[in-house]
Amino acid sequence: MIWHNLTAEEWLLYSQIGLKLVDEFTGRPPGYPIFSDLEYQDPVGDWHRVDRQPVVTPTGVFSYPGLGRSAQAATQPVLKHRVLLRSDFYRPDYLVDSDGIEFDIHPYDDDNPPAVIPQTPQTVLMIPNTRYAYPGHVRLVKGLVQDNLGSPVANVEVSEGVHERVLSDERGAFTLPLRWPTLNAVVSLDAIDHRTGRSDSLNINLPGDLFQGHLFTIT
Repeated sequence: MIWHNLTAEEWLLYSQIGLKLVDEFTGRPPGYPIFSDLEYQDPVGDWHRVDRQPVVTPTGVFSYPGLGRSAQAATQPVLKHRVLLRSDFYRPDYLVDSDGIEFDIHPYDDDNPPAVIPQTPQTVLMIPNTRYAYPGHVRLVKGLVQDNLGSPVANVEVSEGVHERVLSDERGAFTLPLRWPTLNAVVSLDAIDHRTGRSDSLNINLPGDLFQGHLFTIT
């Protein structure tokens, strides 16, 4: 038997989504594990799990090569997908106003590339949650976000001006770092639910109020 190399035979794999994850507190790649789920949307708008794991490039970009590849690309529809990111130590910033990162997958084959090919990855800021291990010298303020019925509210942006922000978790809990205010200062904090427009604000006194929990009631 004689083997011949067919130089013209090749498979082309495109990734129509690339996600560059960044730890918002450090500005560097995340220091804790992050996992992702992939879903597609059917014609009636329901989401369904796709059993596929991302490929993580040497530079840390999450990608899904091969999505949309078909032997008969011309007859296949464009399908909407979304990526859901999970971590025990972060909340992705898209949770401020959406449940996932949505994108279209265009069909392609070896002769016809996808109609849209992203040139650069999309940056996703990973915001530390209450389990994140901040450096010991960083001042932290902790508390809860609830609605006017006393129920916890998740994904509320709690911030100190334009300097620091975190998102409340499913218990309504948050831990906000305070790196920039001076000691013995009055600091204004805001809580905004960008999905509903509800908000609340409060002032705390440093350093004394760091040692007690604080409650936002958004209305």
